[in-house]
Amino acid sequence: MSEPFTQAEIVAALGQTQEEVGAYFAGLAPGQFMHGNAETWSPAHHLHHLIVSNAPVGRALGLPRDRLPARIATQPSRSYPEMQALYRGALATGVKASGRFLPDPQGNQAELVAGYRQTLDALRVQVQGWNDADLDAYTLAHPALGLLSVREMLLFTLYHNAHHRVGVQNRTQMENA
Repeated sequence: MSEPFTQAEIVAALGQTQEEVGAYFAGLAPGQFMHGNAETWSPAHHLHHLIVSNAPVGRALGLPRDRLPARIATQPSRSYPEMQALYRGALATGVKASGRFLPDPQGNQAELVAGYRQTLDALRVQVQGWNDADLDAYTLAHPALGLLSVREMLLFTLYHNAHHRVGVQNRTQMENA
């Protein structure tokens, strides 16, 4: 993926991510898709985690702006590579999903893939209603990364989706080797 930053680039990247991640998980063999448990997540667990992580971002962006905290800008919004580094740093400290972000995949592979695609459709629609200035003017709280500008949250979301796809791909390749 390139390094999206503008609203238009983020919308395009969300579409690309939806296609790539959705196609990858849809293309796994059903037994492989469900192979795992709460300790060693299956691809189904990873996909459900993305669903429950992406959906709140889309819902938040649909709220009236006056219900979101205004950002007191002490620095410009961070770039895609900076958000990657921030998230990798958090993971290195042992940060893990918890609470409502823990997966509990219900349904079959096709239903989970459809649910995943729907969350990114909804997110893309919401982002289209934002301009670049507002992406920097408002904040959303991330459970591990703290307050982020809306732009930073979207860049994190893009990376988070790619991170899980790559992780599942790597694990699947090792298991098949």
